[in-house]
Amino acid sequence: MTKWTLGYRYPIALTISLAPALTPMMVQAAPFEAPPATGILDSLCYDYVPKIEKPASDQDANAQPVEVDADRLEAKQGGTAVYEGDVKVRQGVRKFDSDYAQLDQKSRDVIAIGNIYYNDGQVTVTSDKTLKSNLDTKNSELEEGKYQVHGSPVRGFAKRVVMTNNNQNITMEGAQYTTCPPGQEVWTLKAGSIDIDQKEVFGEAWNASLWLYDYPVFYFPYINFPIKDERKTGLLYPGYKQSSSNGMDITQPFYWNIAPNYDATITSRFMDKRGLMEQVEFRYMPDPSHTGTLYFENLADDKQYSPSNPSLAGLSDGHRYLMNVRHGSALMDGSLRFGIDYTQVRDKDYNYFNDFSPQVGTQVDSQLQQSFTAGYYQPNWNLTSEVRRYQILSPYVLLPHEMLPRIDYNYYQQGKWFDLAWNSELTKFGYDSGSATAQQAGERYTATRLHLAPTLTVPLVDAPGYYLTSQYKLMFTSYNQEVPDTYKHPSLSGNTALDRNAQLYMQGNESVLKDGTVTRTLPSFRLKGGVNFDRPLDWYDGKGTQTLEPEFQYLYIPYQNQDEIGIYDSTTTRQDYYSLFSDRRFAGLDRISDANRVTVGLTSRVYDNVGDERLRLAMAQAFEMTPPKVRLYPSNPESTNARSLLSFEGDARITDEWFAHAGTQYDTSEGEFTAGNGAVEYRTGKLTTQVNYRYIKDGNLDYRYPTNTALAEDLSQAGLVMMAPIADQWQMYGGYYRDIKQDVNIDRKIGVKYDSCCWSINMSLEWHNQPDNVTLKPISEKVIGLQFEMKGLGSVGTGGRSVTLDTELLPYVRPFNLKGQ
Repeated sequence: MTKWTLGYRYPIALTISLAPALTPMMVQAAPFEAPPATGILDSLCYDYVPKIEKPASDQDANAQPVEVDADRLEAKQGGTAVYEGDVKVRQGVRKFDSDYAQLDQKSRDVIAIGNIYYNDGQVTVTSDKTLKSNLDTKNSELEEGKYQVHGSPVRGFAKRVVMTNNNQNITMEGAQYTTCPPGQEVWTLKAGSIDIDQKEVFGEAWNASLWLYDYPVFYFPYINFPIKDERKTGLLYPGYKQSSSNGMDITQPFYWNIAPNYDATITSRFMDKRGLMEQVEFRYMPDPSHTGTLYFENLADDKQYSPSNPSLAGLSDGHRYLMNVRHGSALMDGSLRFGIDYTQVRDKDYNYFNDFSPQVGTQVDSQLQQSFTAGYYQPNWNLTSEVRRYQILSPYVLLPHEMLPRIDYNYYQQGKWFDLAWNSELTKFGYDSGSATAQQAGERYTATRLHLAPTLTVPLVDAPGYYLTSQYKLMFTSYNQEVPDTYKHPSLSGNTALDRNAQLYMQGNESVLKDGTVTRTLPSFRLKGGVNFDRPLDWYDGKGTQTLEPEFQYLYIPYQNQDEIGIYDSTTTRQDYYSLFSDRRFAGLDRISDANRVTVGLTSRVYDNVGDERLRLAMAQAFEMTPPKVRLYPSNPESTNARSLLSFEGDARITDEWFAHAGTQYDTSEGEFTAGNGAVEYRTGKLTTQVNYRYIKDGNLDYRYPTNTALAEDLSQAGLVMMAPIADQWQMYGGYYRDIKQDVNIDRKIGVKYDSCCWSINMSLEWHNQPDNVTLKPISEKVIGLQFEMKGLGSVGTGGRSVTLDTELLPYVRPFNLKGQ
């Protein structure tokens, strides 16, 4: 039976390794994840490391002929041969040199003295003392030898080295180990004795101590260490950080190597302001077609809990927990696929993710997604299904409709002069009426939806430089709805969020939501075309090219009143250049807007002399021949705009170091910008710096929080991120984001890292506004991070080896989408 191996994890027991430096870190690795490449030998730090040499053939090295050369050979009585002066012995890839060597032909014992050099393609050993060996048993003993592992920075010294069993077993007494280059021994591990069995995964060391320069800093009575890229049960390195909300935060993981395709990581996380949390992750992969992870964390009693603490007001006690299940299966050569991504916290624990930042779970707008998927895939068609549920992480969010389930059937056929598609969906929308959140929110309307959409696409013109395509679609949708009385008389429910949602369907004193069957049939016609002009430019050695690409689209969909249909998975979409050329004004299927519009756009690109895109400018606007009447909610006013927002997108690589991006949406009717974003970035070598800005009119206005008018503010944020070398081995990084409109700092981070050939230290300090899903008031948070790493031995602290420009709240975005970059 074939065994499949998971991504590697290494114990703290010691990371002495005869392979390239391996760093144990606490990570939530996916089952398919391979061990990260360190790239340690790519650095000029290790240009002294010899490469691994392998025999030229599969023949046993011991069976190959032995060649001996020396300045002087003397045969003595009793069968003893003495070699003196530049003695050289060669056997395949093995090399042995010394000043003096003596061979007893009867006992096959060898004694070598002075300038000893041994190289078998895997390790090099040198000594000025004495080497004793036997040619038959291959047992050897060396005094005061230095060793260097090939293909690895691992090297050291031992007062006595004993090699037995054809060099498979190695014992070193008074041994030293480091991965630092010669003359730069910042850290060294010294041990009374080290035993290595090269057939095993790990070696052992006794009476070991870690030294920084000339000072001992830690003592290990017993440790073991990996000599191969395989896993072993043991402690992983701890993590440390200090934050305002959790105080001192220490994690100590324990790794359990159950089997090659099963493992577990058990972590104790101590937070002095919260208590002791236990985390367990179990990974399994019986074969590559079935993989998964089970994750659970539990805090028995949060010290921050009290009935008067508003952030935890939904809980009855301090018990807090999270569970996550991730699984994927592929059968029948991948045609049949199943998947699970399920995450749950305790009901009404709205701030769990804000407080503990677990690395699992899918969140969208304060909704924790729980998904079960299955699908059958063929080249021209597929049948898929999904059950999707949600857990709400805010007391103000109305429980969304769940898909219980959704089934999709899609078919595609390409002909000589046409493309045919059939898209269909059957979805049952409901909600978990038994949860505490649902009982508090009140009864919702539900439905079963059937949607069919055959589509015919016919290219009318398809030639180099221009095209014209027509598309014909028929969309049929049927709803079987159940509408409760609370939506007919919303003021009687006593629930603010529910009443507000129900009022969206009111016209006068009556709800327009229809109980029973509602059908909708709409045809659609789309005509889209474009032309591509280009011309040479004098830029880029006279070989640059500029394009001019006008395009247009006409879309027609007749009007049909859809106010009787509830909103289950639909919302409005923000207009940009690309959405103006789509055939949808709303995301989802609950609303299909009428359309009688013409969209025009113009794109211009500049390519350099090697074909890389250096500049792209795009502008588009849609013109309504008839203003659309379909609204998201019946209470919304009809649109009276004859023109859409004017959208602009631009990206530029000004030079090899300078980049720029800009995007805006401009309301030509009101004469104001509704949204905009921009960034300028400079990159050269290890230096990266970016200035960015984004603006959204009423950007924080959210219907989910009707009681908090403070959120109805324009979003106007500016940011600066930088990563810069300040010396050969010193690097500074940081980020700063500020809301200009509200005059508050959003996130600030500064850090410095020292990185040498064999050790590094990384220190960071960050202030950010921690969100609170209950009070809706941000909490000022300060986090101190410290990481100390001895390359080849492991790392202690928070974070990984690499330094990023991400902050706690905002990730670094490289918004330059140019071809060839």
